[in-house]
Amino acid sequence: MRTVLALLSAGAAFAEVRVIPFSASDPFRMGDVTSRRIVHPGLGAKKTTLNLSVSQPGAEFAQHVHDYSDDTILVLDGEVNLRQGDSLRLFKSGECAFVPTGQIHGTVTAGTATATMISFQNPPDLILYSGARDSKKTGQAPKGIITPGAVKYVDFRGKNGAFTNAALGSMRATGSHRRLKKGESFRTVNGESGEQVLFVWRGAIKVKRGGSVQAAGERDTVFVQGAAVIEVIGDALSTELIHVEAP
Repeated sequence: MRTVLALLSAGAAFAEVRVIPFSASDPFRMGDVTSRRIVHPGLGAKKTTLNLSVSQPGAEFAQHVHDYSDDTILVLDGEVNLRQGDSLRLFKSGECAFVPTGQIHGTVTAGTATATMISFQNPPDLILYSGARDSKKTGQAPKGIITPGAVKYVDFRGKNGAFTNAALGSMRATGSHRRLKKGESFRTVNGESGEQVLFVWRGAIKVKRGGSVQAAGERDTVFVQGAAVIEVIGDALSTELIHVEAP
């Protein structure tokens, strides 16, 4: 097995660590919901995306299908129904849905409050941002399948570590939930062809790579490409973040 030192030496020329402010995200619309794309192919992403949606009660993120991508949807605030055809399945703040490739899905915001969600697709689905997958816009039902039990639901907020992985069927990425007190840290190693995303939901972090230190606050995202060893340090009394690793 190659050592971390050898990995870094091989990938040093193209490794990149970027902090993406939420204000730099781009809007796109699906059904009744305007979302923001944060990490996407326009930034050079090849293995993962990150989107954020704030959805009003009753609003529907139109049913659609990803032909080659898995989709992981996390409810950060509020509650939503995952819609598959005429079926609705409620999941709430702190829960996520892992939707395998080819499964029809959409969301409808439940309850009386707005819902905030993030999602990541692995690999990126370029067509999603074009509007061509919006079944409300096209007036055509999405072409895909609905397999009972295929969508997996997980209590991500109850974990301080991985909540999606190969055991769940997520072969292209691992999603982790992290809580950090001020000064607490963890280390992550990104491979030569890998990508990682660190989305700060609450609090703030500092990211160290070699002698470089970068800061990210609430709703900011750190995007890592190429071989790198990163130290992530809590920089607020309490920090909550979502970490996506796509090797």
